[in-house]
Amino acid sequence: MGIRRLIAVCLVFAGLLALSGEAFGDDRGVRVPFSRGDAEEGELFMRLVRGAAVPFEPTVMELPQNCESEVLLHIKWSKSANTVSVHLVAEPGAYEPFPDVDRTQGVDYFPNPFFPEPEDVEDGQYQLWIVGTAGPMVTLYFHPASLDLLGSQFEFDGNPGDAIEVAFPTLIQIASPMFQPEPDGSLEFVWRFRYDHAVRGDRPDLAEMYYTFPPPNLCGANPFRLDLSTLRPWSYAGTPASKARPWSDFSGGGLLFDITVEPQVPYTDPPIFTNAGSYSGGTTVGGTIPGGYTLDIDHAFTGLAPPIKPFAGNGVCEPYTEPVHTKGLNFCQ
Repeated sequence: MGIRRLIAVCLVFAGLLALSGEAFGDDRGVRVPFSRGDAEEGELFMRLVRGAAVPFEPTVMELPQNCESEVLLHIKWSKSANTVSVHLVAEPGAYEPFPDVDRTQGVDYFPNPFFPEPEDVEDGQYQLWIVGTAGPMVTLYFHPASLDLLGSQFEFDGNPGDAIEVAFPTLIQIASPMFQPEPDGSLEFVWRFRYDHAVRGDRPDLAEMYYTFPPPNLCGANPFRLDLSTLRPWSYAGTPASKARPWSDFSGGGLLFDITVEPQVPYTDPPIFTNAGSYSGGTTVGGTIPGGYTLDIDHAFTGLAPPIKPFAGNGVCEPYTEPVHTKGLNFCQ
């Protein structure tokens, strides 16, 4: 399948230009994205904007100040000091404290047994997800007769009968602790974790979450045209902290970032994320993804240019939902 090309596309850490500049000390004075160093000692700085990295089926929330604010992200890492430091800064008005998410099934909310999330969120909180784009291959199982997705190697101890096995590349993700902005909508947030043991800030007993986009039924998959395939989110979040990866497994393959809106009480255990996002960005596009554009996931998966496209929710400050990816096509007929 074309989705396999994601690994080759995202192994190139070409996202941020190696430009001079100073951050950490005063992130507010820096606006030019940069990265420097290597996988063992380095840093990156970039702006997160609305709609820059939009996966399948998310709701990109309405944001204050006509949705034109940004969040500054600065990450420093040191293998010798065994630390990774993440710093988020936003000016007043960038955020709404305790946000609500109000969605309607079939309109902007699509239930998914392989990615369970709440339809609505009341008095929510925020969470940063750091996404490594070069995760491992994971085996998914499909029913031999109906061709429906049954589950993965994590739910089954070996092949459940005569199931069809398909290996999918994955994204690996870790999450920050939950946070809230100040009453004026500004933000100053710092999260630190070990370089050699990257665990979740909200659940230190857990390591990375796996995330990919399989077809719910193999009849919806076009082996030659990913853009014509029905693909939906799938996740597994039960990796124990004892299997935590080093930071280099994330940074070495390119990074994506997404700040989501989460309920006060997790919807699942172990928790995944809601498909309700705010600010996002990524290093998988040279110079970062500019405001008003979004990562073209179909092009990224299949190695086509350009890697970005105009963000369909830009220019209208209201919730925007990406629909189910190419729903309804049947290639078994």
